[in-house]
Amino acid sequence: MMNADDNWKRNWVNRGVAGYLAVFIVGLLVNPSFVRANEILENVRWLLSDPERLPLIVEKRRNEIAAFYNSDQGEVLWLNQPRSLELTNHMENADREGLRPEDYPAEVLVKATASLNSLSSAADVAWVELLHTGHFLDYVHDLRAGRVSPRVLYPDAYMPFNSIDAVEALSRLVASEDMDIFIADWQPQDDTYRRLKAHLQQLHEIRKSGGFTYLEPGEAVEAGQSAPEVPALRKRLLEDGLIADASDDEFFDKRLAFAVGQARQRYGLDVSGRVTPELIRALNIPVGRRIEQLTNAMERIRWLPNEYARLQLYINKGENTYVFLDNGRVVQEGQAYPNCPDRNHTTMATTIEAVTFHPTWQVPWEFFGKELLPRLQQDPEQVEAAGYYLKRSGADVPLDALPWKQATIRDLERASNREQYALYLPASSENPLGKYAYRLRQEHRLSLFDLDAAPEDGLFCNPYLPKTAFGIVNGLDILDKIIEPRVLPVDGIEDRISRRDTVTFPARGGLMAVVSHLSVWVQRQGLIRFGHDPYLEDARLTAALSGRPKP
Repeated sequence: MMNADDNWKRNWVNRGVAGYLAVFIVGLLVNPSFVRANEILENVRWLLSDPERLPLIVEKRRNEIAAFYNSDQGEVLWLNQPRSLELTNHMENADREGLRPEDYPAEVLVKATASLNSLSSAADVAWVELLHTGHFLDYVHDLRAGRVSPRVLYPDAYMPFNSIDAVEALSRLVASEDMDIFIADWQPQDDTYRRLKAHLQQLHEIRKSGGFTYLEPGEAVEAGQSAPEVPALRKRLLEDGLIADASDDEFFDKRLAFAVGQARQRYGLDVSGRVTPELIRALNIPVGRRIEQLTNAMERIRWLPNEYARLQLYINKGENTYVFLDNGRVVQEGQAYPNCPDRNHTTMATTIEAVTFHPTWQVPWEFFGKELLPRLQQDPEQVEAAGYYLKRSGADVPLDALPWKQATIRDLERASNREQYALYLPASSENPLGKYAYRLRQEHRLSLFDLDAAPEDGLFCNPYLPKTAFGIVNGLDILDKIIEPRVLPVDGIEDRISRRDTVTFPARGGLMAVVSHLSVWVQRQGLIRFGHDPYLEDARLTAALSGRPKP
């Protein structure tokens, strides 16, 4: 049975249409080695101008491909060019870029190229050129924009749409000396991505040589001791790039203790020179899992278009951390906690527009009914003294002017549905927004506020704040990077906040707030840090990338 591609080729060659006769001489045997490039280019242009539908690999980007080949820059890219071999090499080694080689059929291009000398149809020769172009654009799309859309994993995700300009990609390929140079310039251009990619390539070499050295569980070991496990430990830390060589010496010296401290920091343990069972477990996690973490982190970085990646406040919701990134370079880091993490599924990127000191909280009706109504029924003046104030259709309403004793929660629900009343609370000890809050372009999808201290148990949950809220711990230090420098308070941010009045400062232009999950990231010192996957976010992404059902 013929497939769709075979039928297309048969129809193309067999149709007796006069337009084709204008380009090809019937019965002419075309040998590609003797066909001039401009003749191949004309055949390519004719294929792209034909109204018949082409195979999907080209059809899905047909207009952009045609725009390139019909432009002044248009030329034959692949036939009798070293780029063909360079492209198939990259496809076969796509895992070095955090992609899956099985998703890119390099063997199809190798077979098509090998068949060129036996082809007798100008259409078939032109199709080999287009086949390369279609697969090249698939590969470079995934390299820059990612293989899956965030909404495949998170239907409510809000991310700027990321794609590629095919004409730009092909034009830049022409201008590049070789495929390696093109790839280096085309991939996401930030420091975090480059560091993750470099570490990924190291891990692939380790997997090729058999994986990580396995460490036998045992008693804790520290500097100054001798133990038979020390040589294996040296070899394992060499694989992590934390020491320069691995001898068979069983003595645990200070240099090894320093490398152990770096390993503990990399794997999220308290920093010391002791080899504990927790560290052994982290070092024994298979290299395949570490590769999966790096690959998934690189995929998530690709979701954000380059033009949005210059300045970012990146919140890693799985690890309760944030980093401030300038062109991918970490310039500051700290803690950020999702509100009620079991129901906070926020994944998004949006513009930070401003920061408000001592923000006013619009009290949700659920809080009004459950928490404030009993207090109002007992003493409305006390509630008013705490700072709460009520508005009806924009006009102030004294709290003691309403018959609260007769009111019920149902009455409040009806009033809220009619949007007649709104209750507010300015800066006070009862205001959960703290000393400052961010104003975001998509406020209904994400809110960021001040959190005085990290919760003792690592979990923060205020049911009266939005489920899309994140609290930033000790975030005053980062505000000088958020606020537009020209309007920064002259006497400093802390002095301005101490005045306790409500004031809003515009944010720097092009600054994005990004919320996602990374189980591996880069710290300020440039160190790779591996974390955990508490909400199975990596499992979901890995399943989507491999076409399996989401866990």
